[in-house]
Parts: sequence; C-alpha cells; structure tokens
Amino acid sequence: MTIINLMQAYELDKLSKLGLTEEEIIRTLQSGDVSAWQEKVPQFEFHETKALFQEEEHLFLDALHGNYRVKYVTLPGIQRLLQLRFQLEEGEDYQLLETGIQYLSCNEEIVTKLQNMLSANWHLIKQVDGTYSIFVKQLQ
Repeated sequence: MTIINLMQAYELDKLSKLGLTEEEIIRTLQSGDVSAWQEKVPQFEFHETKALFQEEEHLFLDALHGNYRVKYVTLPGIQRLLQLRFQLEEGEDYQLLETGIQYLSCNEEIVTKLQNMLSANWHLIKQVDGTYSIFVKQLQ
C-alpha cells in the first residue's frame, strides 16, 4: 500500500473518473503534459500526481488502483474523499458532526477501502444499527 498526501488522493480520484486507460495515463505522465486532463477537470493541475509518478512508478500505479493510505486527513478531507471516491453525500449517506461522521451507510467493500485509506488518527466503527461512525482516535 502506498502512502500519499490528501491532494494526491483528490487528484487520483478525479483522474480515475476520466475514463482513461492505465497506458494512456502513463504515457501522459511520461510526456509531462497534463493539459488535456486540466481541460476536463480545471480545478486540478495534477502537479501532485506528476510528483507521485516521478517518485516511483509502481507506487503510483498502486495508488491509482486505490491501494493507498492518506498520510494525514482532516474531517473536511474525509468528506471530500467520501464524495469524490465513493459518491457518498452528507445528509443522504451520513450525518456530519463537529468531531466526525455518524450513520454512514455503505457496503463492506467501501468500508474496507475507507479503513485502508484513513490516516492513523481516525477510527472507523461499525454501529449496532449496521451503519458506521468515523471519529478521531482519543489519546490515552
């Protein structure tokens, strides 16, 4: 599993939804010209994606396939990842609290990916009603 930063996670999730093959992504990153991606997703420059690719290609590919953990993620970051990666929305799929998320309704596949993705400061717990909660781990 590859450890990436939050912006890399955002960019990879947007990139994965552009309908490109792995070969097209690699060719574009090897050329260094991501302007076609920027036209499709103008709010991203894909600098972090290029940096991750240049760091080590196999780690980039692992992360591209969703096998990553975010180094440090904030509550707004979790919200954004829930929306970008899993199309889960506040009010429909979970309730946002000041300190975390409760009543997250999703399948086991998403739970596994989410658990792997969250930084070590977050705790994902299955509740009695079958939903999940995500809260900051308490220091002992």
